[in-house]
Amino acid sequence: MKKFSLLILFLAGIIPAMAQSKFIGSDKKKKKKIVSKDIVSVGIHRTLCFGQCPDYKIEINKKGVATYTGMRFTPDTGIFTKNIGKAKAKEIIDMCRKYQIDTCSEMYENRIPDLPGLNFVIKYAKGKKSIYSAGFGPEFLTEIATRMDEIGMKKDNTWKKIGMPKLD
Repeated sequence: MKKFSLLILFLAGIIPAMAQSKFIGSDKKKKKKIVSKDIVSVGIHRTLCFGQCPDYKIEINKKGVATYTGMRFTPDTGIFTKNIGKAKAKEIIDMCRKYQIDTCSEMYENRIPDLPGLNFVIKYAKGKKSIYSAGFGPEFLTEIATRMDEIGMKKDNTWKKIGMPKLD
């Protein structure tokens, strides 16, 4: 009986100590919060659907350079760049800061698989954040993407073609 009582006392003392030690849970690396002030560029990727939805990417960097990559079912296939100006680029980056895009989930559930996807890549001075199926996330993600489409779509011949995309 004494051995049993000692075993109970020992376990009662060791379990809380283990819970606070590195044996249980404390060996997980702490995530560094990415500061949204350090945004270098914002990119969207509108993906294919089961039909002929256009597959393209738009990236806008803080220096005012937009890159449009038309891959499939777009009027022009290729990688194109254009200087849109720092003011328009700042508008997109400020929208990301305003809505705290760095707090979004990495993925949102797609309930309608036939719809084209909307994915974001936000590049920071140190690291990047990806958001998949953003069309099913907060409405401001769609608002940012719509504004990026208005600014960064290749609609005229003022864009400079710099190459062809690698298709998977």
